[in-house]
Amino acid sequence: MSIDGRVNINLNQTSRLLAHSLRDQLKADARVTAESPLPPAYIPPSLGGQPGQTPPPKLNVVIQIVGSRGDVQPFIALGKVLKNTYGHRVRLATHPVFQKFVEENDLEFFSIGGDPAELMAFMVKNPGLMPGFEAVKSGEVTKRRKGIEQIILGCWRSCIETGKGLGPAPSFSRMERDYAGLMPDSYDPLNKPFVADAIIANPPSFAHIHVAEKLGVPLHLMFT
Repeated sequence: MSIDGRVNINLNQTSRLLAHSLRDQLKADARVTAESPLPPAYIPPSLGGQPGQTPPPKLNVVIQIVGSRGDVQPFIALGKVLKNTYGHRVRLATHPVFQKFVEENDLEFFSIGGDPAELMAFMVKNPGLMPGFEAVKSGEVTKRRKGIEQIILGCWRSCIETGKGLGPAPSFSRMERDYAGLMPDSYDPLNKPFVADAIIANPPSFAHIHVAEKLGVPLHLMFT
């Protein structure tokens, strides 16, 4: 033992006794792990819904995703749990190319615009923090800026609008307001008024924190 209270242990590198004992112990641990059933998923008591507990309040939850199908898929599973297990109304706000994928899983869809293929192509062509001069010269940067503007507006609309967001964006001018997309003429279950109580988003959806701050609702960011 050293003067600072630490214990120095020297192992004989040529001895195989320690290796044999560790190998046997690891094999025993592996057998126990394989035979043991998986523990149930932990559900915090604060969520409610357990026997004898008051069920949790039903919320309007919007999930905003920018990315590929692989980015959307995990949020589909999350949305189904929130809807089927806890009774929340879940809206998945993502690119229009994923509308069928979302709706065939019995979740509400809302289009935020944008083309994931174009986004990926631009990122591959311009991998750095700043795009090259050629991207500026060719107009690609201007095109991407317009695409991002559409996505940001789509994320905002997904928190306050009815429908699927496939029509033209309403005017949010203080002088002139267009309620055509907000107040449908005929009743449809999907046209039930929707105002987000909580937002779940992946970081590339950009507008999440600003929309949550504007509405005063909780935000959960997660990457897949």
